[in-house]
Amino acid sequence: MGITAAQISDLVETFYGHVREDAMLGPVFARAIPGDWEPHLATMKRFWSALVFHDGGYHGRPMPAHVKLKPQISPAHFERWLALFGQTLDQIGATPAAKTAFLERANRIAASFQAHLFHDPYENA
Repeated sequence: MGITAAQISDLVETFYGHVREDAMLGPVFARAIPGDWEPHLATMKRFWSALVFHDGGYHGRPMPAHVKLKPQISPAHFERWLALFGQTLDQIGATPAAKTAFLERANRIAASFQAHLFHDPYENA
């Protein structure tokens, strides 16, 4: 795939720089991470490294943090997140194989989070 730890670091740093400036995502993230971003960026680097390299470097539980944001977010936020993520992959020069690998994982994560946050299993029961 041509993915390196340095590329993951570049992806995370660049992507979250864009997120912070984004009109839709920026305010949500600013409320969730009002201070020092370095711990979050380090966590995201471990998260993506674990997904790509299966190195066991991430041991978090991301869902509870996102559940707290439910009143502030909608599926449109996830669509924007994915679009910005894809644009960032292009910007950092990810190879086609690396872009595919990252986007497959990102889409699975977004689908899983949305299923937990917005799907009511009893809606059509």
